[in-house]
Amino acid sequence: MNWLLPGFLAGGLLVGLPVALHFLRSRPKTEIRFPSLRFLGESALRDTRKHRLRRWLTLALRMLVILLLAGAFARPFWKNKQAEHQTAVLVAIDNSMSMQTGQRWEKLRQQALSSLDQLGPGDQAGLLIINPAPRWLVPMTADLATVRSTLQEMKPGFETTRYPAAMRLAAEALAAQSAHKKILVWMADEQRLGWLGATFDRSLPPDIEIQCGAIEPPPERQASITSTRWTPNPKGGTIELSIRLYSPASDERHIEVRSRDTVLATQNVKLAQNAENKVRLQVPFPANQTIEGLKVTMTPDALPADDIAWIVVTPPTSSKVLNEPPPSGTDFLAHALGSTHKLNDNPMEAVAFPESDWPQASVVIAQGGKPFSEHYRANLDRFAKGGGALWIFIDGSQEQRDWLAQRGIHFAERTPENDPWTLRDWDAESPLLSAFGSDGLFSLMDVEFYQGYDLTGDGITPVANWPDGSAAIASVSSGGQRFLICGFPPSREATDWMVRPSFVPFVHQAVRWLASLNSSARDWRIGEMIPLPSEKGTWKTIDSSTQEPPREVSGGVQPQAPGLYEYSDGKSRALYAVNTPVTESDLAPWPDADLLTRLQSQRPGVPAEQHSLAAGPMVSDEVAESQQRLWWWLLAACALGLLAEVALANRTSA
Repeated sequence: MNWLLPGFLAGGLLVGLPVALHFLRSRPKTEIRFPSLRFLGESALRDTRKHRLRRWLTLALRMLVILLLAGAFARPFWKNKQAEHQTAVLVAIDNSMSMQTGQRWEKLRQQALSSLDQLGPGDQAGLLIINPAPRWLVPMTADLATVRSTLQEMKPGFETTRYPAAMRLAAEALAAQSAHKKILVWMADEQRLGWLGATFDRSLPPDIEIQCGAIEPPPERQASITSTRWTPNPKGGTIELSIRLYSPASDERHIEVRSRDTVLATQNVKLAQNAENKVRLQVPFPANQTIEGLKVTMTPDALPADDIAWIVVTPPTSSKVLNEPPPSGTDFLAHALGSTHKLNDNPMEAVAFPESDWPQASVVIAQGGKPFSEHYRANLDRFAKGGGALWIFIDGSQEQRDWLAQRGIHFAERTPENDPWTLRDWDAESPLLSAFGSDGLFSLMDVEFYQGYDLTGDGITPVANWPDGSAAIASVSSGGQRFLICGFPPSREATDWMVRPSFVPFVHQAVRWLASLNSSARDWRIGEMIPLPSEKGTWKTIDSSTQEPPREVSGGVQPQAPGLYEYSDGKSRALYAVNTPVTESDLAPWPDADLLTRLQSQRPGVPAEQHSLAAGPMVSDEVAESQQRLWWWLLAACALGLLAEVALANRTSA
């Protein structure tokens, strides 16, 4: 018998209390003989002996109840003798993209398989996936063959490395095992990125041994494509690449642009270390051939996965802007957009709202409450949910207020003042202001406003504020949707901005920025949730290093591998380019190996009762006690003893 909280056994000393009360009970000091009692005979003497026996039984029951109560609070349990000879092995698997470097995956997997080969009948093992969040691939089980085969068939993925959460979950899972020997096989390359934010202030629970592989040095040759940009023209387009070289100090690479099996452009480039190397390639399209996506490859290095990038090709058409004119007055936004028709570089075209679904490649300008009315509400919801670009001008209408409130955004009308307001705190780093430069911001600071609304909400990022510091113009991120809000209507009654020279450049830049947020043409990354333009449809792979069968999806999708994908709902289709996470390409290991040693149990193999850091029992003892629940039976016996004691005490007193 073992006790989880043995300190409560000291309560058993209270058994002396009923004993002391029993012997200290008051007795008659003077014996008085009554004549009538002489004739009771032996029957009276027998009743007296029975009464004395009941008192002793009552005392014994009281003592037993106290002992049972103390034992129940001490939480008894039986040790599993068989578990003292068992071994539990948990393999935590780093499935991030960095594990594809060289032979890292194979080396670490062979070490993990060697640890599993040491197990025998009665032992247990499990597999835990580390990234992007820890989850069980195979929970702890005695089926060792399944664990081995699953690990042998597994391949590394493309996720970003994050270690701390997986380490905590693995430690808790092993500590809950009743096995005598517990081993955590840490199948990871100890990438610096994975340990960022870890405190290393706590070691593993007692009796857990951690087995780590050798820390691999950075590869001698490593570079990655960090971003892509496609600019169309009538004969094809231009690709602008950003390439980061990690090692060596300089390198030369060959870049190739393909459309399926057709090579469209090639170029040799020289790269410099720790710099964003910009590369521009002219990509001509073959005549009479439709090209929707491109694959850019670079001479492979130690990590080939980030030497490839996919691009969705957008046609060289004018940017369509859906804009419903106001019910009265001049439509200043339409005039500002119309001025781009003289430009050769992607002119903008303003059209009215269609009755059918709004094209996801468009930019929608919602001025007034009409776009939020019941007539257009369904189209607006589908457009926003699909990641469409939306620009909202607040006019205070109830339909507008309700729609924004559903997305956690609120506005309140400002109290008019004698003097007009001007905007301050312009965010010079915002892409909305890139057309102005540092000196051009002064042209925005003298614009006067006579009507306005304060913007509030968790997802609001101010671009400019009212004089009291509340947001006036803000970009908003809500539920995967991105849009721009201006806390004023575009009318002469509200502001004089429309007659200022800064108005047209701001409108042009705002529409271009919103168009760049279009979910289909965006450069998506592994780990990001892609909002889809309709409720249900089919997601299939067009070109990827990992081929997946088509599958039905709804609402959004999170691709597991980089590539070019297509989404179709039967009415329309959209292409999505998904590339590798940028931060995962930095293969530098954690620089301080001494910090990693702190994770090891400080005295592995020492019983918990002798462990200097153990503030209480081991978790495995708690699990064993909670499974057996012997305290419940002791409390039940205690209750029965109390009932018997009450019955005997009543008869004795009677």
